[in-house]
Amino acid sequence: MVNSYYYDGNQYIPRSQTDGNKGFIMASAASSAIMGTILPLCGKPFERQLIKEHSQNYLYKDAFLNSLKVSGLDKKGVRIIPMELSKTVNDYSLGRNAAYFPKERVVRINTDKISAAGFHELGHAMNDITGKAGKFLSKLRWPGRIAAGWMGTIALFSTPKPKDAPKTGYDHIKDNCGKIAFACMLPTVFEEGMASYKGIKIARKTGLAEPLIKNLKKLYGKALLTYIGHAAATGLAVGAANMIMEKFTRPKKIEQDSFYNLFI
Repeated sequence: MVNSYYYDGNQYIPRSQTDGNKGFIMASAASSAIMGTILPLCGKPFERQLIKEHSQNYLYKDAFLNSLKVSGLDKKGVRIIPMELSKTVNDYSLGRNAAYFPKERVVRINTDKISAAGFHELGHAMNDITGKAGKFLSKLRWPGRIAAGWMGTIALFSTPKPKDAPKTGYDHIKDNCGKIAFACMLPTVFEEGMASYKGIKIARKTGLAEPLIKNLKKLYGKALLTYIGHAAATGLAVGAANMIMEKFTRPKKIEQDSFYNLFI
């Protein structure tokens, strides 16, 4: 027998588990396709520019190593740890990544390979230590990412109500979970942009040649594009997943004659 129910004078029939499973598979596939397309597309320009700056590292290294003193961050307890001297093999020692660690107030970077990226990391240090807005945005980064993840969970696992049902606050969140997921990623985008801006100001103070400053702007601009792409991809992926799941799981409104035909 078909289990149906009435709401506000209308009759509905719940969707089957098979429909839900189909929706989940399609929603997951769509989300993966969106992330797998947008992220590499936005990341490749940055990777190409970073490789170019690798080959010119010697032009940046001395200025970067002098940047702590020039910026005054040395007096704030910030240190640069040259990871090329580390015996540990990881992305930092290999020159694949650089990062500022706020609890320790250190920048871990291979200064023999990616000194150009170091000014940006010192920009993060400036955000952390001297800027109220930057520090506020830094604190929002991880909560924002977690919240964006929760939006994905809501999109995939929350069963929608009938269209005629009154909407609660939770329903409005579900209906807009893609937009909310995108918004949750924006603190990361803005904080990264501020770090790059401050990093370029530090580089200028060191006396770095203007052509190299222009190269830094290109590098940091393309790096920021990866974060913008990540935010956009997250919002689109969550929104697409929600739309697909609603199509497969929202209860069907049926006419009286159609319902009786189910028993024939």
